[in-house]
Amino acid sequence: MEIVCLDMEGTLTDEIWEKVALNTGIEDLGKTTRDIPSYEKLLDMRLKIMSKEGVKLSDVQKAASSVDLLPGAFEFVSNLRKNFQIVILSDTFHDIAKPLMKKLGYPFLLCHNLEIVDDEIVSYKLRHPKAKKQAITAFMEMGYRCFAAGDSHNDIQMFEVANQGFFMNAPDIISSKYPEIESFHNYDELEKAIISNSVFVNE
Repeated sequence: MEIVCLDMEGTLTDEIWEKVALNTGIEDLGKTTRDIPSYEKLLDMRLKIMSKEGVKLSDVQKAASSVDLLPGAFEFVSNLRKNFQIVILSDTFHDIAKPLMKKLGYPFLLCHNLEIVDDEIVSYKLRHPKAKKQAITAFMEMGYRCFAAGDSHNDIQMFEVANQGFFMNAPDIISSKYPEIESFHNYDELEKAIISNSVFVNE
């Protein structure tokens, strides 16, 4: 059996925090791991801004509810399910990602947890400093072959351990640093690449 591990924001959906920034008018809240590779530094910056400006969890959830899937993402995930198990490995949080999981047809999501007090995000709990890498390593230790696709700095950790990794929708400034990793901006082409590397679909 093979598992396809997919990043969510930027890979399958628009960026939630870019929508938060648009709704609040706070430009720095729109920064992502494309801008700040250290996820913990990014989160600490967001929490500091949210506390200062009074941005609540409900504001982030409202933004998440209005975020769209990227064109073709739903069909891509649905088609992959015919031959693979699908896992969303995201550095988002369960309290934020629920609306997007509904739009994707409720795939298996592995992400992090927030500490919330009276609608205020006061802290966060990462499952592991490199949770994406840890998850794929664990799957492979159980005998699964794993493919991975993502768009940003924090997805490189997946590519380091997966049987095959791919960039999907990555900006050139990131993908050009890793020319050995195939880069796609079309779901049909990515699906073909995954299938071509499968040892089960091609039996």
